[in-house]
Amino acid sequence: MDWRWVFQWIPCAWVFPSLQPRAKVGGHSVPLLDGDDEDSVLNALGEIKVPISTLQIQQLKQATYSKELELMIVAAQFLAHYADALPHGIPMSVEVLECALTLLDLDASEVLIPASAAVSVISGVGDDAVRENLAKHSVLRLSVRLLRSPSNPVVVNALAILTTFAGAADQYKVSIVRDGALSPLCDLAFSEDDRIQRGAGGALLNVSHIDTHAEQLLVCGVCASLHHFLVSGDPHLHFFAAATLSNLSVQVEDPSSLINEEGLYCLVKLLSSSERLKLQSCIALRNLASQSFMQGRITECGVLEPLYPLLRHHDPNVQTAALSLLHNLSILEDNEAKVINMGFVPELTLVVRQWQIPEGQRHAAATLRNLATPQHISTLITSGVVEVLVSVITNAKTLQPVLHEVTAVMAVLSRDIETQGRLLTLLPAVSSMMQLFAHYIRLRQDMKLVFYSLGVIGGLSANTTLRDVIVQNTDIVSHITNYITPDTPPDLIKVVLWTTDLLYAHPAINGGVKNEMLASVTHLKAHANDSDVIGACDDLLAPT
Repeated sequence: MDWRWVFQWIPCAWVFPSLQPRAKVGGHSVPLLDGDDEDSVLNALGEIKVPISTLQIQQLKQATYSKELELMIVAAQFLAHYADALPHGIPMSVEVLECALTLLDLDASEVLIPASAAVSVISGVGDDAVRENLAKHSVLRLSVRLLRSPSNPVVVNALAILTTFAGAADQYKVSIVRDGALSPLCDLAFSEDDRIQRGAGGALLNVSHIDTHAEQLLVCGVCASLHHFLVSGDPHLHFFAAATLSNLSVQVEDPSSLINEEGLYCLVKLLSSSERLKLQSCIALRNLASQSFMQGRITECGVLEPLYPLLRHHDPNVQTAALSLLHNLSILEDNEAKVINMGFVPELTLVVRQWQIPEGQRHAAATLRNLATPQHISTLITSGVVEVLVSVITNAKTLQPVLHEVTAVMAVLSRDIETQGRLLTLLPAVSSMMQLFAHYIRLRQDMKLVFYSLGVIGGLSANTTLRDVIVQNTDIVSHITNYITPDTPPDLIKVVLWTTDLLYAHPAINGGVKNEMLASVTHLKAHANDSDVIGACDDLLAPT
């Protein structure tokens, strides 16, 4: 990242063309070098060359370590101009870096302003080796110290240095926090200087990427800083607040402690702002909504209305983030009717049908599964959900994570009489779907998909016509029998036994398969510890 925009030194204010470097001798100022020498400190440092010459390095070191304020100003000023001329990725002389950091360790703002500007640029345009050398020479500790400087330009440049390093590698994030940056960063969020607020926001965001920093950030008062950002009128601060909340909300035990009602309203309002903020606020709200208490709070703040148009947003990233937020909100039972009444079901159905955005498709299907409760199933069916699910399940382009979710929705809907009625009008497609389920069950490669497939088969088996399709067009029953073993996970074996019980009496199943099935059930019962499993075995073994 190019940090040249943060230069807080102004050449016209710091250039002293008539300044002749001097040293004190007997109370009088005399030239440090012979005035007739064309290679005097001032003349040598006045010419900007990349790479820097050996003579310039010598003169730079002489000025830096002279302990003369005027000379050190010249050295810092030269470094700032030199840094401005550097191309990206250029290696740097260790001696030059040492001079810059020596100047950075002073207290005079006349030196610190150009010196900090130089280091901020060098850390940004230099390669990894340059940053490593700077870090070895305590640039992070020095920059943290400068956060308390009374000079705003120095603080801005120090923030730029820290933000550059924090964005370069996690090890620097850890070092910045270890050197005590969090408290001053949280305090600087309330600065009256917009540049300082933004710099503090960027640095807080970067260090928040490390999970172990979350509790320290809370102790240092980051919540108040983020709230201040959210209620401000600055879109940059809005972004930093939303992004930092996104990180912290998955790191702390209680996300509700991160934000109050006013902050939530501000975050929801960002859903109607710029494209960048739409995306980041969606992600922040999604992460906050991982907790049931927050799912209610966020919905009460009016999130559904601005969220609705984002389900058709032209940016797939925004659309997917919006769908993931709605997915989390729909987990709360109290939100189901609100989501339904807002008209989300047709939009979700449309997304499930459009396989071009698989992650959004997955979230849309998962939301429909949450909404597929007895009181709302009719709404889903009226919106064409059943037809879309069959189409997606039988589409070879459907990716595995999406297939899990759409099959799970079908498993929930399959027990409903109205769903079964719809499927009776789609018997060829139902037959193809059953062939696929038989294939998944036989392969035993994806147990989650096996579980949901058995759920669909069991649900549809309550309808005699659909049961005929299941049994007569596949060898699914013999494949199911292979799962009736003590090694099958408890949740799966219960679905297997339930499905077996529904299919067992069908006349198309031959005696050999039935006998094998009963033998497997008998063996399972003898080794089962779960009372529900034993009960299901007893039901299957009872005389008919």
